Amino acid sequence: MKVDQLLKNLSEIVDVKGSTEVEISSIAYDSRKVKKGGLFVAIKGFKLDGHDFIGQAINNGAVVVIGEKEINLPEDVLYIKVKNSRKALSEASSLFFGKPAERLNVIGVTGTNGKTTTTYLIKAILDEAGYSTGVVGTIGIRIKERLLPAERTTPESLELNEIFSEMVKEGVEYVTMEVSSHSLKLHRVDHVKFEVGVFTNLTQDHLDFHVSFEDYYASKKKLFDLSRKAVINVDDESGERLCSELNIPVITYAIEKNADVRAENVVIGSDGVSYEVCAGGERRKITYKVPGRFSVYNSLAAISACLSLGIDLETMAKALEKVRGVPGRFEPVDEGQDFTVIVDYAHTPDGLENVLNTVKTFARGRIITVFGAGGDRDRGKRPLMGKVVSERSDYFIITSDNPRTEDPQAIIDDIEKGVTERSNYEKIIDRREAIRRAIEMALPGDVVLIAGKGHEDYQIIGDKVLHFDDREVAREFLRQKGRKR
Repeated sequence: MKVDQLLKNLSEIVDVKGSTEVEISSIAYDSRKVKKGGLFVAIKGFKLDGHDFIGQAINNGAVVVIGEKEINLPEDVLYIKVKNSRKALSEASSLFFGKPAERLNVIGVTGTNGKTTTTYLIKAILDEAGYSTGVVGTIGIRIKERLLPAERTTPESLELNEIFSEMVKEGVEYVTMEVSSHSLKLHRVDHVKFEVGVFTNLTQDHLDFHVSFEDYYASKKKLFDLSRKAVINVDDESGERLCSELNIPVITYAIEKNADVRAENVVIGSDGVSYEVCAGGERRKITYKVPGRFSVYNSLAAISACLSLGIDLETMAKALEKVRGVPGRFEPVDEGQDFTVIVDYAHTPDGLENVLNTVKTFARGRIITVFGAGGDRDRGKRPLMGKVVSERSDYFIITSDNPRTEDPQAIIDDIEKGVTERSNYEKIIDRREAIRRAIEMALPGDVVLIAGKGHEDYQIIGDKVLHFDDREVAREFLRQKGRKR
């Protein structure tokens, strides 16, 4: 990539020092990954400042540096000072990989809960309609049938453009992606023009990062500045507000309120949901084999998004009937036991409330919940989670989630502050032991809900990432219990 091309594509240049007669062979924002002839983008992070590592980047071969601070560099290194390094990284990455997002139809899904499932349901419908698809999100990166691991819900702009470039090479036509509030605020998707932006809901989460609910809302709203069309849940208060503030075409969906796409005659059973979807004067029965009111909302979001793309309801109904769930989202673990074990990613007060309300509709015995809260994250939601679980469980065990650098006991203490009086519960720091205890005490007809980690196959304790999968652990103890009989 020629530097003069780069300079034309950076929108907020403050100053340029050095020769522009250079070519860039690679891009990095981690100084350790800089290659000879590379561009290094210095980003001020939350723990480290990339500007402190410019020297290391130059030693590793950087010939161009982008940063926000006033810095003097060797004459043979070009320094481009910008207002925002993250934004510049997004612009530079897009240019370097040939602006791949412009050659894809990208559908972005944002909201506190339901992002992962909604993206997978949209993918299922697009597959049924005969399109070639890709997915970017919490569970991983899917390029057609190939699944790659993902470090975060929405990758950094450099990695995202590389993924998009690979998708273009593989012939992908449509990409459905989860768009986190972090990614919107940190300019990771500035280079993407979304065909459709989908808003699922907004409840408390990430207030450690956003400081206020209003800031959280404003970050989510940014998706629609980057979208051609919007799909919005108007049963959600923030969704209704968002609708009134947008200047792009909007398709609304709801169960309770009047909307462009509406679910009627809703039946929620232990084996899934069914309802009639009403859209544009047409009605069609929808069957989706994952229980819960949230399943109606997730499938409505997918239907609305695909309607905006011109896909017919018959194709959607066929696709949704075939879907058997998404990994770690209300996922049953069955070893032939006479009680139910469910693993779910619910890690917010609203997410836990939705899942527990669903469990209550089919539980014949007690509801036993195992849950915790992530460390170094929004502390304000912890007592709210404790309150929700204590009000909706017959017995519960507060344990560790990903404590990270926090004291696991301190996190449990925060959760316990919200627990209602006369609750039946215990505290077990070791998550493996907590799952063992819940399965050991389960009787016929009981439901054991293991919440918080879902599809994750790791646990972060301190600075160590250890292998841990709730489903594997539950399966192990279910087999042990079966052998004891």
